[in-house]
Amino acid sequence: MHNSALSVTDRTRADPAVDYVLERLAAFDTRLLEWIRIYPMTANQHEPLLSGDCPPATLSNCWLPRERYAGPELPQRRHMYRIKVNIWLDGDYPATERGWGRVPARLLQQRNPAKGMTTRGVCEWRYPDRLCATVHALARAIFEFLADTRQVDQNPSKSNATAWGHKWSIAWLKENGQAATAAALSAQLVEWTLIQSKFM
Repeated sequence: MHNSALSVTDRTRADPAVDYVLERLAAFDTRLLEWIRIYPMTANQHEPLLSGDCPPATLSNCWLPRERYAGPELPQRRHMYRIKVNIWLDGDYPATERGWGRVPARLLQQRNPAKGMTTRGVCEWRYPDRLCATVHALARAIFEFLADTRQVDQNPSKSNATAWGHKWSIAWLKENGQAATAAALSAQLVEWTLIQSKFM
């Protein structure tokens, strides 16, 4: 559903990737989505979170609507959903990314093991270039928006968002003649789907 009020700012010059994502997003109701921002990742943001870890190539955020209190006698104002992603622009591509995905079922790391098991865990994948990274990062944030507005029948978890990023990136890569890279992401996505189906 077209949203003429949706503001999109891209400071990374990733027009082909952004246009591709917006075309896919047009199939959904975006009237509650206020803006999308794509910014370069700073050197500090590119630092590994853990010693010896690979530096992130993307950061992806979807901010939920928030109430603002302007005063006791004034009506509450609410901003809508907002999406911001940061993309590493320097020449470190292909780039390895680490984030939430699916791993074989294991006990939850809690004091009471009887509380259950999980298939969520840290996984690795690769972006061949920054345009693919942009598609993946935007798709993850968009998934959180769609899940929170109940436009997709999945929980708004980080692992589900990563799988959504894989799906959109696979389609992007195939459309742009990068079948081998698409196949690698596809294989990982199939593996995650099998893990999840065995767990359910």
